[in-house]
Amino acid sequence: HSGVDGMTASQLINEGMGCTYDDFLLLPGRISFDSNIVSLESKLTRNITLQTPFVSSPMDTVTEHRMATSMALFGGIGFVHYNTTIEEQAAEVAMVKRYKNGFITRPYCLSAKHKISDVDFIKKTYGFSGVPITEDGTMGSKLVGMVTNRDIDFVTDRNQS
Repeated sequence: HSGVDGMTASQLINEGMGCTYDDFLLLPGRISFDSNIVSLESKLTRNITLQTPFVSSPMDTVTEHRMATSMALFGGIGFVHYNTTIEEQAAEVAMVKRYKNGFITRPYCLSAKHKISDVDFIKKTYGFSGVPITEDGTMGSKLVGMVTNRDIDFVTDRNQS
């Protein structure tokens, strides 16, 4: 460009330079139109339109269930990466879908007959920090307790009930 500090949006887009996000800095300036006519609406697919286009990248270092859940809470969407097996991808999506406004609506339950290693498995596989204990280990039966990290962190024998 001409050596002047900065470029217009038109120059940036039309000059065909390869720029990445850290090659330029957007500075506030004066606009010649009302801000209320600006639409951030974006077509994600033919049938899905986002009013606020917050989208996370489908990269293994960026989007897994925690990021996808956070994006959804703020009105966006997170694309779970595909650098894993179909089963692992499905598990990530299942964890996002189980999260409802801070509540897990379909928790994995255990009974008092289960072992601490079963709790460890649920925590590792699904990312839950607590597991409800019901009379028969199923959702809908009487709740008899809750096992959290604090309850079992220092237990060495993971095969005890």
